[in-house]
Order: sequence, then C-alpha cells, then structure tokens
Amino acid sequence: MKEEEESIRVDLHEGCGRVKFYWLLALADAKTLKAVVELRRVSDDHDVASSFTASAAAADSETCRFCGSLASRADVLVPGRVCSQPDCLEHCRNVCTKTLSCGHLCGGIRDETECLPCLHGCSTDDVLRQDADDMCMICFADALSAAPVILLACGHAFHAHCCLSALERRWPGPRITFTYMLCPICKRDMAHACLDRLMATAKALREDVRRKALMRLEYEGLMRDDSLEVASRSAMDRYAYYVCHECDKAYYGGEARCEDSVTEDYDRSELVCGACSDVARAQMCVRHGSDFLEYKCRYCCTVAVFFCFGTTHFCAACHDDFQRVTSMQRSDLPRCPAGPRATQLTGDECPLHVLHPATGEEFALGCGICRNAHTF
Repeated sequence: MKEEEESIRVDLHEGCGRVKFYWLLALADAKTLKAVVELRRVSDDHDVASSFTASAAAADSETCRFCGSLASRADVLVPGRVCSQPDCLEHCRNVCTKTLSCGHLCGGIRDETECLPCLHGCSTDDVLRQDADDMCMICFADALSAAPVILLACGHAFHAHCCLSALERRWPGPRITFTYMLCPICKRDMAHACLDRLMATAKALREDVRRKALMRLEYEGLMRDDSLEVASRSAMDRYAYYVCHECDKAYYGGEARCEDSVTEDYDRSELVCGACSDVARAQMCVRHGSDFLEYKCRYCCTVAVFFCFGTTHFCAACHDDFQRVTSMQRSDLPRCPAGPRATQLTGDECPLHVLHPATGEEFALGCGICRNAHTF
C-alpha cells in the first residue's frame, strides 16, 4: 500500500482502534475483539484528501445521510436526503433539524435544548471524544453517523435508539442484573434527558434489590465493617433476585453461586414470588408481611424461583429439567438433602436448614428473613 501511505489514518477513540483508507474502514474493539470492516465505493476521480472531510453541503448530497445508499427523497423539514428504508425514515423523524455553525448537519436528536457537538471533529472543546466513523458501542453494527446520537452525562456518545432499546430490554435471562443501565465504556449510569423515565424505573428496582439484599446479608450475620457501598455490591453479587410477573416486585431466588445457567428461552409468566403463588396458605410474617415469603423447590432443597402449572414451585435447575423430574416416581425422588435436578446429596444437613416434607411435596418456607435470622 505504499502508494496510499499518505491517505492512511489510524485513530484510537475510547478503546476502539480504527484504520481508515479512502476505500476501507476497519474498526475493532480492544476488549471484546469485535471488529467491523467496511469497503467504500470510490470513483476514478476520487480526491483522497476529501474522503476524510464531510461535505458541508449535505443537503445537496445524493446519498442517504444515515446509511449512505442512494437517496431520492428529501424532507423539507429535515435537511439532507434520506432513503426509503424504514429504519432511515424512523431516524429522520427523530433527528435534529438544525445545521451547526460549522455547516455540518446536527447528528443529535430532535428538540434537544443544546445540539450535539459536531461529529466531524469541528468542535474545539473536546466535549465529544468520538466521531462520525466510530461504531456505536451498544449495537456495534453501525457507525454513530447512521442514526441520531445522544451524548451521555459521562461524555460518551451512542445511538439514541440503542440506549432506549437497552433500557427497555433490560437484563438477559431471568435473574435481575443491572449492567444494562450502565454506559458500556465507563460503566457509569447512563444519564440523558430522553432516558429519564426508563432510568427512574431501573434505579427504583435497583434500590429495591439493594435494600432486600442488604437486609438478608445482615440477617444472615454476614455484614462486615465495610462501607455501605461495598456491602451493597457484595450483597447484590451474592444473592439472585427475580421480578415477579404478578406483582412486579423483586424476590429472592437463592444464592447466585448456586444458580444453574438458565437460557433466555423461558416464560416470564412463570416467574412468580412466594406471596403471589401461595398454594400452601403460608402464614404471613407479622414483621415483614409477604415481601419475603419463600417456597421450597418441590424436587430439591433449594429456594424456588419458578411457579408453573398453577401448582408447582421449581428452582432454576429443576425448571430446566422439569420434564424428567416431574415424571419421576415418588419412590425414585431423592431424600433430604436433595440437590438441583433431583439429585441425592451426601450428608444429613438440609441446605435450607429447615425441617420439611418429603421431596415431591409443596412446602412454604415462610419469611426468608426471619428464617435466616433464626438459622444463623
């Protein structure tokens, strides 16, 4: 490539290494090793220098401002041409309608009080540490210029619809995790005016899980002389919580280290807390009500997570293997102590530290907080 050495550009933006020629763009994330290579169509009379400078007269361009394909549609309300693809038309409805002082089109979202800094490097205040060719680190499928962009309070930019989608999808799998509400680059809470409603819901759930996990840690006698922040992080890493499909509250589902891997292919309606799936008419706790009511898995000595068929409580492992465990004869079921997937454990002590009926019967453990206080 000696004849092209003058056109080579190498950049490092927020953990992404980028090599750019006038005919090729290669981008790779340093941590995940995900990479994208884009081959660009170039005419014979192409000016190499101009390949790195976006046209200030974008409204006169014949290509779509989002995907780069040929565009025949111009919107009088939105500067620049947009093709007829559904995604591009949707972006057109959400993109800012202003033109920046440098002459480039604003790449931000509509109705922002302050426009996004220029994605083409015209800003001199270094507020934006990424540019139009950087990949969105949420979808890792399109460059930032391919959709309206928001600048988070932490200083990192992403597609607006990618941030919204991440908050709406929430966590993968049944167990609650909170990485979905963090900036993928710096791991701080995402913060932008257009995300306020979804972030408020996520923060309220996180605070509820944090409160319940801390209470359980304290009642189990595991609280150390750490700061509240350290103790909260330890408690939330130690315990697994799930959202009840009926009351939409977080409920305890055992220790995270005991959790069997559960695929994303599960029925959310089967995630029901003990209070909403009370088939044994458990006595409510006089101190904590029904907030911490728990059930034992019918087929092992583990706290139940799933409630199925309107009659049966399962832990995550037994739920994944429900066809086998439910077809087992009562005489073939393990005695206490019984492990996940109806396996026989050695020893005499029940992992739940309670006396309960034989495996194969429904049993309400009662208030999990009070039970742990008496146990430990």
